[in-house]
Amino acid sequence: MSTGTEIQLRGHAYRLGRLNAFQQLHVSRKVGPLIPALIPAFLAIGREGVKLEALESLAPMIQPFTDAFASMADADVEYVASVCLSVVQRQQGSTWAPVWSVQGKCLMFDDLDLGSVLPLVVRVIAENLGPFISGLLTGQPTPVQTTA
Repeated sequence: MSTGTEIQLRGHAYRLGRLNAFQQLHVSRKVGPLIPALIPAFLAIGREGVKLEALESLAPMIQPFTDAFASMADADVEYVASVCLSVVQRQQGSTWAPVWSVQGKCLMFDDLDLGSVLPLVVRVIAENLGPFISGLLTGQPTPVQTTA
């Protein structure tokens, strides 16, 4: 995994990687209904300069997202969570270890609970789909017309 954004969460350092284009496509399809709930958080982050590392300060803005996330089908939630966690690593001494086993379909650390998993999933979505959502908020550039 290439280097990515590093964050601190609950006393551990995590590295968030990039989803490939098809993973981004499929995750965006699953979380598409959640995008309206994400827009206020993205607007607040842009307006107030809120650092994404300060997850506690984002809690009120993330609440609509978590409510919408709760209404998703179990299979969709598990898909989104497993794909997002597949690009997350946790620092173990001087090395980085994956937090999710794709083959075993399980978490690799016993201390990971919902209080860690959900913020990691939200951060991976924000890091990977944020530019797409920002593009929706700011509008697309006008296509250049050419004459033949």
